Amino acid sequence: MIQQHLVLDTPTLLALSGNRQVSALVHAAHYEPEVRLWAPVLSVLEADAEYLGLAEHIGQLEVIHTLDLDYPAALAIAQLRRDGVPPGVGAAIHAVRHLPDWGAGALVATVASKAYDGRGVPVLDLTR
Repeated sequence: MIQQHLVLDTPTLLALSGNRQVSALVHAAHYEPEVRLWAPVLSVLEADAEYLGLAEHIGQLEVIHTLDLDYPAALAIAQLRRDGVPPGVGAAIHAVRHLPDWGAGALVATVASKAYDGRGVPVLDLTR
């Protein structure tokens, strides 16, 4: 079975509060074992700063798995931030580039696809 690995960024985590596409993605991950959702902890923290309690909500969703922030990730995200990339978006970029080898590529599932223009990562635009 080929799995589809999707990394959720800060704007997408914020959209959990009412975006139909994001809700459908979470629903699909619940019923389709080949869909695997990931959220970098930095994106979770950034989203929770805007919408208090969101971190707890994300933690209750069994289908969203978190990606820890290690030192190499922090350095990569800091470099992206110097280039004007918000930290939660940078965390998603780093995650897609460095997820373990699962035999399938990962992509960023986002409601803010323009943030990834020219960044060289595959994107699933959830606004279409």
